[in-house]
Amino acid sequence: MRHLREEPVELALAAPVRAIGDTHGLPGGTVWEPKWDGMRVLALADGAATALRSRHGEDLTLAFPEVVAAVAAHVPAGTVLDGELAVRRGGRLDFGALQHRLATRRAAGYAARHAPAEYLAFDLLVREHVDVREQPFLDRRRALAELGASWPDALLLSPLTADADVAAGWFRDLAGTGVDGLVAKGLDQPYRGGVRRDWLKVKHRSAVDLVATAVTGPVDQPDAVLLALPAGGELVPVGRSGSVGAVAALGLARVLTPVPSGGAPADPGPSVATAIVPLVVEVSADLRWSRGALARPAQFLRARPELHPDEVDPEPAGSPHA
Repeated sequence: MRHLREEPVELALAAPVRAIGDTHGLPGGTVWEPKWDGMRVLALADGAATALRSRHGEDLTLAFPEVVAAVAAHVPAGTVLDGELAVRRGGRLDFGALQHRLATRRAAGYAARHAPAEYLAFDLLVREHVDVREQPFLDRRRALAELGASWPDALLLSPLTADADVAAGWFRDLAGTGVDGLVAKGLDQPYRGGVRRDWLKVKHRSAVDLVATAVTGPVDQPDAVLLALPAGGELVPVGRSGSVGAVAALGLARVLTPVPSGGAPADPGPSVATAIVPLVVEVSADLRWSRGALARPAQFLRARPELHPDEVDPEPAGSPHA
């Protein structure tokens, strides 16, 4: 597992599609699992040296001691899991509570008792020092199920189905529990990271992806984002968000990269804008459009740094051209 600890791991990602019907016919047959409203995290089991890493390599180990302890005690050393880190409150996953855990990691012990996190594992990259990423997903999933047979509450095996009707039921019935769609995988697919996206995902229409091109306010505590859509190889400004909120701003600040000089788009408000490397963000789908632009500020939900601006739909649901 040394190479996975010391080198960045390119996670397997999913390409967006608009309907469940677009996910059929993947190699070996399609299976579906819930798309959890949490944070994608690698769990590297190694006894006392067990660690959690975000998709960008950030060390989250100290922030979630209860998950680290569960992985260390119940997952064989030399094993790497891929999954979603989440906090559950009132019967549903609470992304805001998860962000709060990250923002207050110095009080991780207190937070672990009052807002415990859980890890929903959905793939296996390494099993006891053996890299299994080239194996078909079916084999990796069977091995993962063996590992998860006796896990405690902090570790969960993400459910999976090959039944399209069951998947449709999940998509319909779990929307209010912190599940924002489905991920579809082919049973014969190896685990391939990078620009290739073998998996597919279909999301609920409660959110829309746009591209943030600048922020207002301090870069380490941004107040709002300026928004654009791709068109003809360029990013065309469409408006701005409202205030992102203090907790969401902390998470946003960690993934934005300011542009050193020049090029900031015109800010429609009084605040000075700082140009950033284009960043995909998720906003509420409750948008009003007028002449191809937002008629009012969008409600910022979260950053989606795993996405490339080219993947954003230039005609999102609800826009005048959709």
